[in-house]
Amino acid sequence: MSVSIGSQIVAKFGPKADEPNVIKKCEELIDLFGLTPEELFLKWETYVVTSSTVDEDIQLTVENLIHLQEYIQKKIIKESQKTPSSSHAKRSVVRATPNVSMSSVLPSTPMSSTHKRRKLETPQSRNSEDAAFFSARGSSPPFATSSDHESTPSHNVQNQKSGCILETLNGDIISEDKTAVEGASQPNKLRLVANFDPTKYKFRTMNQKLLEVADYLDDQIDRTAQIVLDHYKFDQNEFGNPNIQSQTEILTIGRIVPDSPTSEFDADLNAHSIFLESSRSGGIGQRVRLNLNELKDYSFFPGQIVCLRGINPTGDLFKVIQRYEIPYLGAPVSTLDDLHSYEDQLHGQNMKIIVTAGPYTPNGKLSFDLLSEFVDRMNQEVKPITIIMFGPFLDVTHSQIKEGTLSFPDLEKEPKTLDQVFKYVIAPILKRLTCHQVILIPSTRDATTDHAAYPQEMFDRKAMGLTKNFKCFPNPATFSLNEALIGCSNNDVFRDLKDVTGGNNLSESRFNRVSEHVLEQRRYYPVFPGGIKRKRSSILSSDDPHNRDQLIVSGADLHVPYMGLTEFADSLPDVLIIPSELKHFAKVVKNVVVINPGHFVRMNSNGTYAVMTVKTPNLKDFDKVDENIYLNNIWKRARVDIVRT
Repeated sequence: MSVSIGSQIVAKFGPKADEPNVIKKCEELIDLFGLTPEELFLKWETYVVTSSTVDEDIQLTVENLIHLQEYIQKKIIKESQKTPSSSHAKRSVVRATPNVSMSSVLPSTPMSSTHKRRKLETPQSRNSEDAAFFSARGSSPPFATSSDHESTPSHNVQNQKSGCILETLNGDIISEDKTAVEGASQPNKLRLVANFDPTKYKFRTMNQKLLEVADYLDDQIDRTAQIVLDHYKFDQNEFGNPNIQSQTEILTIGRIVPDSPTSEFDADLNAHSIFLESSRSGGIGQRVRLNLNELKDYSFFPGQIVCLRGINPTGDLFKVIQRYEIPYLGAPVSTLDDLHSYEDQLHGQNMKIIVTAGPYTPNGKLSFDLLSEFVDRMNQEVKPITIIMFGPFLDVTHSQIKEGTLSFPDLEKEPKTLDQVFKYVIAPILKRLTCHQVILIPSTRDATTDHAAYPQEMFDRKAMGLTKNFKCFPNPATFSLNEALIGCSNNDVFRDLKDVTGGNNLSESRFNRVSEHVLEQRRYYPVFPGGIKRKRSSILSSDDPHNRDQLIVSGADLHVPYMGLTEFADSLPDVLIIPSELKHFAKVVKNVVVINPGHFVRMNSNGTYAVMTVKTPNLKDFDKVDENIYLNNIWKRARVDIVRT
């Protein structure tokens, strides 16, 4: 070790480290774990904070440095059990692992991760010849604009009868009569591939540690900075600290935050209270106010990671001159052999998938009659191959569940727990479904799960009394049905993402903006802090009859250290499904089919569900990327109907 390292150790730890034995031990730890003196000091501080008591003051001694070594080793072992090993990741950040098969239940993915990635540009043309041209050059096929593919209201919109179509996306691709199952030969079960590791969701909730939260949020900014640097080929010397006064333009990357909120009510942004929070390496984690006067078009929301060019002439205000878009991930692809296999599997028929989202009972009464009628319609009329069902199935906010007034007189044996209510009441209805696959995704409001935080562990299929054709996936989940890569998240980002917009973004549909934010940020739920849902109680909090207590019903319920599990893996999905309490819709955004199926039951009336029909594979509908590799182009081949329950 050089003398300079020893002096750096003393500079970081202070005069108490200026002892030969202490310096020698610090040098050993630096060599052993590949750390810098500053990183070793940060780990020492973490160890002191987590290990000491109020009355205890841990001194910098050789003995305590040995304890620090044991602490770091335990931390490394613990993190290696939770996360895939990475030569550059030293923080306790958990991310999703793509293309993981669910042992013996699901096959491994056929798609190569190298083919899923593509360099993205945004040409204006949308035809197939242009797509092939850009793919051959290693660029992206053009993005479809949202105005090209909007869901259109049906002429039956005034008809409120069950089964009527309210809106249709891409109605010209597949006619309504062709969405029905035809012919005597039924399609085989779709190939289901899980792009997640279910073991990573088995963490304890209500166990967040402040340092782990800080590590994830910091790592999020630093990883995005590297993505932007690689994509735009910026000179690294252009990046600087936005908090420091300077007369020179700099590049900076950080998180959009409100002005030091003291409560959740202060967390909403406005054009005059937008701050940028830097990472520890980019600006010591400080915040600086943003001046957006020179930006023509913008849309910012709390938690958004942005790359900005600007100047801070006074030290108090960062004047934004330009915003750089975070590069989008590539599109999923399939091999020629797989496409031929899927075509044979479907016997020339279209692939029909149903999407529903809870609650499944009216607010006033815990009755599953509408769900039972839905099951009969699926079996007798619609006949889908796969059904994707989002919770809540038993909503903890339902009045009868909260009050404990459940009654099931028709059952021979009265359920004693809510788990038994699902097993004896809901499971028999669901098991009547005759389709090949039913995928269940939980909600944080489900009473039948102990894991009420996002990201959320999957249901226990056996405990719920369900058969093997039911697949229980976590929340969120990414999986493939044949060639279609589907991303599902049961956390209402359309309700919670409240952005500040300017320029042309003011006239754009809010659903389009939110969808683009999700795809650009590469996260199913990019909002931070998460939204909180409240309702007014009937209890007066003062003499004023309009002043009633606000009760927290639910919300995003984020478990931040594990939010890496909510990030996209190595490509955009073909289909993005995010249920919301807002109006149902189906759109094409950045060549991704985005669906909000709406609630199955709205208050005490019938709600909606979505029917997605994908044309059977035909090579003329695909764009060739490489030898025997084709873009899936689900957005060109799928029709989506929003249907009344």
